[in-house]
Amino acid sequence: MVVYVDLVFLTNLAVDGTVLLATAKARRLRPGRARLAAASVLGAAYAAAMFWTDVPYLYSLGAKVLVSALMVLLTFGYGGPLAFLRTFGVFYTVNFVTLGGVIGLGSLLQSAGSPWSGMSVTQDGGLALDWRMQLGLFAAAFGLSAWLFHGTSEVKAKQADTDALLWRAEIRVGGETWEIPALLDTGNRLYEPLTRIPVMILEADLWRPHLPSGWCERLQNESADKLISELDDAARDAFPWMDRLRLVPYRGVNGVSRLMLAVKPDAVTLSREGGAAAVSTRLLIGLDGGRLSSDGAYRAILHPDLVATGRERPAPSQPA
Repeated sequence: MVVYVDLVFLTNLAVDGTVLLATAKARRLRPGRARLAAASVLGAAYAAAMFWTDVPYLYSLGAKVLVSALMVLLTFGYGGPLAFLRTFGVFYTVNFVTLGGVIGLGSLLQSAGSPWSGMSVTQDGGLALDWRMQLGLFAAAFGLSAWLFHGTSEVKAKQADTDALLWRAEIRVGGETWEIPALLDTGNRLYEPLTRIPVMILEADLWRPHLPSGWCERLQNESADKLISELDDAARDAFPWMDRLRLVPYRGVNGVSRLMLAVKPDAVTLSREGGAAAVSTRLLIGLDGGRLSSDGAYRAILHPDLVATGRERPAPSQPA
């Protein structure tokens, strides 16, 4: 068998660099290019050294773990024992996932035969696997595995970030109650300009039975003042929330100023697992004609003031 050491070095250089990049993405770290390149060269040189030298225990389990630890340290630094262990664990997880994908795809594309035909026992009792794959197929399989891992880990990270900001909102209006999932938006700075009352956003479709016909659809493209002006006296008298309606000016993403239709609720109670409840009565609920979340994870967007200032506090105890 002819082994081209330069190809072994370059292949491992690309593989190690990809694994380190996937580890950085999963841990949300940004290593320097020089550090990343140096760690990739270290891993590639270690893989190619087996064809140059014959050093006992160079490829033992302890030596492999040591080289992996050096690669992680060289790329990401130490940062404390807990941070290092987490990064080291993610590094090996990426290795196992990508290598498993490569081997799985290679086995799938091999011709049918006995699963034991590619296995043999060495003289010292070890198990040898006869596994062959062309370089192009190996690169494609490895790239696909790394992409799948990165996509999965990124989705999980985004989902975790979203879950950390999710609250349960209980809205009370005129004796009726709605319980909906709501997302805390720390960048939301929408206030009613005169009273400085904070405004949370709600999907208008949730209140479709309580709104005049067609309002939910028209709120997507039309200004709220136009909808109210079209109501005749009979419609105003028949609308039980007429005295709760407010118009809140806001600036859309395209820079155009518009008026948002808002409702004054009796109260909104916010709660979540592991956190105390927050009750607010000084707020408005702005109505959005579209969908706030494509997957329905939340139906409302909370103003940060509702959590910061609306938290209920126990009354001070009276002296006996």
